[in-house]
Amino acid sequence: MAPIRFGSTTFDAGLIIFDKDGTLTHFDPVWQGIYQSAVHAVVEQVENPAFVTAELHAALGFDPVHSRFSTHGPFATAANATVGTIVATVLYRHAQPTITWDAAEALVARTFLAAMDAPPDPALLATPTDLPALFASLSAADIPFAVITSDERAQTLFTLDALGVGEVVELVIASDDAYPKKPAPEAIWAACTHFGVAVERAVMVGDSLTDMRMGRAAGVGLCVGVLTGPASREDLETLADVVIESIAKISADTAVH
Repeated sequence: MAPIRFGSTTFDAGLIIFDKDGTLTHFDPVWQGIYQSAVHAVVEQVENPAFVTAELHAALGFDPVHSRFSTHGPFATAANATVGTIVATVLYRHAQPTITWDAAEALVARTFLAAMDAPPDPALLATPTDLPALFASLSAADIPFAVITSDERAQTLFTLDALGVGEVVELVIASDDAYPKKPAPEAIWAACTHFGVAVERAVMVGDSLTDMRMGRAAGVGLCVGVLTGPASREDLETLADVVIESIAKISADTAVH
């Protein structure tokens, strides 16, 4: 195995675990449009759409003035099912006419979550680097890699296929698989067990504090933050061992022995 460079940091990695959105792809080009479509789909069903829209933005962590997601907010970090529960709560409290909880959940399922679960437009899947080439270089260096995401499996597999790497990612752990959600460490431990790698030799690469917390909780050897999601460098530096601009700064360092 060749040591792997993460910017100026070199680490003898036995496994690299990647988050998906905001890490393998830029976050905003995909999720700005999905978010706006999902919000529109649900608020057009109520009689006070402007008020409910404002409440949804506040509850989900979206700043409509600057078109920016909060790195600490649920939309940028939580699984879709959790986001759906938050949306249903907003509807139950604020929609006019008033709505029962069961009706709120049903409305969210057929509007907001339907928009969230739809396959992303491949044209919006902007990657920070040549992803097939990066994964090929890791494979050539005998470094296994996995994807752990807060998205559902079907959408995740669609995205990986659209990015041209679906057949080379051996292990995907999604939010609807049988593991506790991020930042719980069990998914990382499962990935290490799958590849037979000690957790101390695993690397967690992600764009959010949730990814970094998961890596810390699992005890990985290196937590790497990337700046292609909502989190700032200052945010990520509170928990990451190293912060790089993007996964474009990851490479197999065959010159180091």
